[in-house]
Amino acid sequence: MSTHPPFTITDVHVFDGRCVLGATYARIVGGRIDAVGDASVQCADDVLVDGRGGTLLPGLIDAHVHLLPGCTQLAAVFGVTTLIDQFSKPEVIEPERAAVNVSARGSGPVRADLCTSSVGATAPGGHPTMVYEPLPYVTGPADAASFVKARLDEGAAHLKVILDDGSGALLDIPTLDAVTLEALVRRAHEHGLPVVAHASTAAGAVTVARCGVDVLAHAPFDRMSDDQVTAVARAGCALIATLSVVDGFPGPDGVMPLLAEAGLVESLPARWRKVLDAQSRRWMPPQPPDGAAARRNTLALFRAGTPVLAGTDTPNPGLVFGASLHRELRHLVAAGLGPAEALAAATAVPAEVFGLTDRGRVAAGLRADLVLVDGDPTTRIESTRDLRGVWVAGRRVDPDAYPGSRTEREGIASLRATNEKIMSAMRRRWPGLPAPEQVEREDGELLGQVVPTAAGWQAATVFGAPLGEVTTREEAVETLHVMGLSSLAEPWWARPVEQTQWRRAHLLEVRPDRVRLRWADPLAEQPAPGQWFDLDDLDLSHDGPPR
Repeated sequence: MSTHPPFTITDVHVFDGRCVLGATYARIVGGRIDAVGDASVQCADDVLVDGRGGTLLPGLIDAHVHLLPGCTQLAAVFGVTTLIDQFSKPEVIEPERAAVNVSARGSGPVRADLCTSSVGATAPGGHPTMVYEPLPYVTGPADAASFVKARLDEGAAHLKVILDDGSGALLDIPTLDAVTLEALVRRAHEHGLPVVAHASTAAGAVTVARCGVDVLAHAPFDRMSDDQVTAVARAGCALIATLSVVDGFPGPDGVMPLLAEAGLVESLPARWRKVLDAQSRRWMPPQPPDGAAARRNTLALFRAGTPVLAGTDTPNPGLVFGASLHRELRHLVAAGLGPAEALAAATAVPAEVFGLTDRGRVAAGLRADLVLVDGDPTTRIESTRDLRGVWVAGRRVDPDAYPGSRTEREGIASLRATNEKIMSAMRRRWPGLPAPEQVEREDGELLGQVVPTAAGWQAATVFGAPLGEVTTREEAVETLHVMGLSSLAEPWWARPVEQTQWRRAHLLEVRPDRVRLRWADPLAEQPAPGQWFDLDDLDLSHDGPPR
């Protein structure tokens, strides 16, 4: 239980999850909202938080994530106070849930709350096997009862089911049939569990809606017909839009959208900026999705009466826990929702759809999950990123507690391992898929590797730093033969990720995951044998500081 002293947020606009209230004060006691009203709600000994010029919102809810270690702490930094997990395995869920419970007792860094589906129901070899294998499968309707019971035993608060034959991505993979889906829905509903369905196409969305699911996990990426929109709306499904998946692809300038988002990029931990920058150079199909059909479908379903929820599908490429929900809100407004409607999609609506009756609103008696922002996001949605304060169950978030922490390192390492697992599985399925290639000298000395990117091939050192320009594979190989070893003896530019200044340095020893360097400045304070840096902690450039 939180032990903070009572406090009152004063002189503030209040958006309660549905609309702007006339109230301008909110008092918090013991992790709950004690009262919302005028100045009379504050008491003499309250700590006062000045809300002038700002808006108080309910804590934001991301209705579609997949867990990584530490994600609840990172999400809270950006005002996301509840994560709804839509498919993770117990070995990831259990330590994160334990950390959330410690935080809820008032110890350690403040973390967002979470609820989970645990493992989703999919056919043997079906989506997303390459991410989560080994995992329990559903072979037919006879498996429904045992599968649902196993998820309940793992602490699931809802059930995730998969209908995806790969046709939306020009693939052919196994998937559940309608009879099995109906059996899973029936068993889940018997236990009071809402059912969330991943469907890959507009036709699939209609199928799962007719099977009785409660929530669609994504807006279809192919355009829905009017009849399909009507069928889904009449079935009473809600929709988690996940429009942010397009943020996994760099813009025309080669920069990931989140790194170009003023007001968010400055708050992103430096190591996550490195992750996004690396993702911008990964190999990608030549034609990235533009999301136009998904935006159109979202608006059409919303106008037909379908509740729309904000969800990001983090940690897919380009997405970061907490930060990407602010981009999702902008995508919803770009699709045609009003700013207040988008805010409701990240507060009151997901709380209602998932039965989280103690949050999602600013009202007396509810959890004090609160976000204070500058400006008025009900008229300008970009104001959500101008965070002034975040509270989870009344505990204020310290945004400086996460960057550089062991928690951050574990999360990034887990993401890297998952991505490597996915790429290995993809290469087994499609042997011709471009992959990094080691390049050796005639005597067997390793020169580095050539790496496929969205724009061509990049020569890279043995520790992954780029050399030269992105070019053809043959030219990248030649670059390594010319520069791969000689560059290591030359001065480099280096910058610890949490600093702004680049400095010249000499590389004394290099390994695939870290380097030992000595600063070229003779007056720099440093150990005589130089200093080891993990590559996650250091930016390196052979040609000079990036402009």
